[in-house]
Amino acid sequence: MRQRLLDAAAEEFAERGFSAARLAEVARRAGFTKGAVYSNFESKQDMFAELFAARSLELAGRVLAEIAGMNPTDAAGKGGEAVASWMVREPGWSLLVLEFGVLAARDPQIAQAYLRERRQLRGRLVELIGERAREWGVDDTFDVRTTAISLMALISGLVLEHSVDPEEVDQPTMGAAVTALFAGAVARAGLV
Repeated sequence: MRQRLLDAAAEEFAERGFSAARLAEVARRAGFTKGAVYSNFESKQDMFAELFAARSLELAGRVLAEIAGMNPTDAAGKGGEAVASWMVREPGWSLLVLEFGVLAARDPQIAQAYLRERRQLRGRLVELIGERAREWGVDDTFDVRTTAISLMALISGLVLEHSVDPEEVDQPTMGAAVTALFAGAVARAGLV
């Protein structure tokens, strides 16, 4: 039941945005009553936070799986391509994350959920990037935390710019920006 509700919520949020999404519609899409939503989630914010965490970790895992086993130089390029592909393929979700972030800046209740999930994602990215740095033998020189924070911020900015100007900020440009971030981190670690 919970997963069906989450799947329905993902559709509702992506189509309407966070603010306009209705829990009654989530329940209808999942084939349940609104009571089923509240028996599984405390609020719309909690439901979104769970979706947010799952999707964000899925992206992080997918991107870093793409670069697993590659040398650092190739990993920088492939990582950029993988992130850009996801951003272009799922623009509704990316904009939804930005909307949730703006709401979090203004609403303390939303801020708690947003902060919790962003910190969890950041922590997971630090772990995954750290694993790659260990594979490359540079875990003592690779700035894993700054790379994770920069990647999250870069993705947010690119998503916004792409949504407004997709011709200029296209997938290759987005991939090149992420590649530049990874390439800079690799160069600072002394790998090139």
